[in-house]
This record gives sequence, C-alpha cells and structure tokens, in this order.
Amino acid sequence: MIRKAASLIALSLLILPACGDNDDDDKNDNVVEEIPTNYIGLYKTDCIASTALDLSHSIRTVDIQADGGFSRTEEYFGDEACQDSGLALRVDGTVQEKGDLPENPQLDMLNFSVNDVYITVNSDTLKDVLNTTRFCGITDWAVGQERNVAGADCRGFAIKKGDVIQEVVDDREGTLYFGKNFALLLNQTSDRPTEIDDEVPYHKQ
Repeated sequence: MIRKAASLIALSLLILPACGDNDDDDKNDNVVEEIPTNYIGLYKTDCIASTALDLSHSIRTVDIQADGGFSRTEEYFGDEACQDSGLALRVDGTVQEKGDLPENPQLDMLNFSVNDVYITVNSDTLKDVLNTTRFCGITDWAVGQERNVAGADCRGFAIKKGDVIQEVVDDREGTLYFGKNFALLLNQTSDRPTEIDDEVPYHKQ
C-alpha cells in the first residue's frame, strides 16, 4: 500500500505541464501570432532514458498541423527498448509562433495552448492503483482506454483548457530540438526555457 501511495503521488506531480500566461510575450516587441509553418509535420524522438514511476524510458512525439493544431504525446515504458508500455499522456490544442527568443535569437518561441488532455494506462498494476485511489475522480480506468482528464482534479493538480505551455525550438536541417523543459510528464515550471536540450532530437517522420 505504501508503494501504491508513493506511485500515485509521483504520478500526480508528473502530469503537471509547464503552464503559464502570456504576460512576458505581451511585453516583447518581437511578438507574432502565426502558425509555425516551418515546423509543420510529425516529429518523434528515439527511445530515451526517462524515469517516471517504475517506468524507465520514453518516446515523445509532436505533430504540428497546418491549421495551427498540435498533438504532443509522451509514452513511458518499463524497458530500454521501449516495448513494454506503461502509460501515455496526450495533449491536444493549438500552437502559435511568438518570434525570436530575446536571450538567443537563434531560437524560436512557441506557445502550445491546451484544449484537451488524455491519459492511457497500459499496465494492469498501474490501472489498479489509479482505480483504488480514484485518480482524477475516475474509478473505472481500463488498460488501453484513453480518458480525457482536462480540467479534472488529479490529486490537487488540474490541467485545464487554455493553459499555455511556453517553449523554444531550434530547427537543425529538419530535426527539431526543444527546450530542456519540454517533457510534459517531467516538467513542473511555468517559465519558458532558454536553453535547448541537445540530447533529445525530434526526427521528422
């Protein structure tokens, strides 16, 4: 039971995305409100070490659409080959390009505005923990069934429609590099990152 409680607390912390308002952008003379057409497409990382709960690796994908929509997914696995899936988080919404980062004009600022948030549980053990503890107010979690948790109170954390995830991106010959805080499940800051994570490339599919 202690192990289950610890896992639940960890999951509560992990699903908090980097959300904030746009006050910093409103004060920036270089603000633009455009669909980031340079980045349209589906991008995917390799299987990377990324610890969450008892899961050790993850694959992240970003789909930036021509109409300004986006879908970001993080799937966490229990093995280094990313075959044993435990949990997936998907966030859908709209994305806006906000101009160059003042501290480093080589980087573009993107704002991901949240519309919906989905969790899919792929582990029987984790499913039982979430049901027992009524995680996000849900008592009928089922393996492989995607649940919309936008606005739900998930043990004190609510990811709401309208939340803004502030990011930066560097396009290196078609491969995208995002800020060091880009992982949704592991990020707990509302600040826009100012440095790129060179160790996690997103390859265009």
